[in-house]
Amino acid sequence: MTASREYREKLIDEVKKYPVLYDTRHENHRDIDVRDRCWTEISKRLGANCEILKREWKILRDSLRQALKKSRKGTRTKAGLPCKKWRFQNRMSFVLPHMMIREDNRTAIEDNKIDDMEMQSEAEQELWEPSTSDNDSLDLFFASVCQSTKRLPTKYQNQIKKQVLDILLRVEEEHDNESSLIQETKTERLGHT
Repeated sequence: MTASREYREKLIDEVKKYPVLYDTRHENHRDIDVRDRCWTEISKRLGANCEILKREWKILRDSLRQALKKSRKGTRTKAGLPCKKWRFQNRMSFVLPHMMIREDNRTAIEDNKIDDMEMQSEAEQELWEPSTSDNDSLDLFFASVCQSTKRLPTKYQNQIKKQVLDILLRVEEEHDNESSLIQETKTERLGHT
């Protein structure tokens, strides 16, 4: 069993202890502070960053929804056999009473887009490895900024995206200019020796 699979199993087991995180009818489900406290406790027990764990939980939930959709449609493998049950389906069964399976009223184009997104989600799921090393600090920082930004209305989300992009472009340009100056200085020194 891989470490990431073990972590996912532990994460599922931890989330199960906090119905406020998955039961949309729970009295405190809409209270961000209550939910954040739950995630902090889970984070301490698993030794991983809250934002990474939240993202992983979303991927797990989306994968469960996809697995249920496949079994409901009777999707089969290329060999014509029924698709195997998703590996965490039984472990996450506690979520089922609280999930809404969306009915399909979409066009084929929308279905393809959703399938692409689901494939991307499954790929992310396979790549996820919780880590607390300093190398991940930038990822963790932006994951945290992303979560905070998602809580804002779209108007402010767009402002933040624009400002972050402006800063990134300005700093990249500054870096390119500095790199060019350093390269020119090296070239001049080599020419004088």
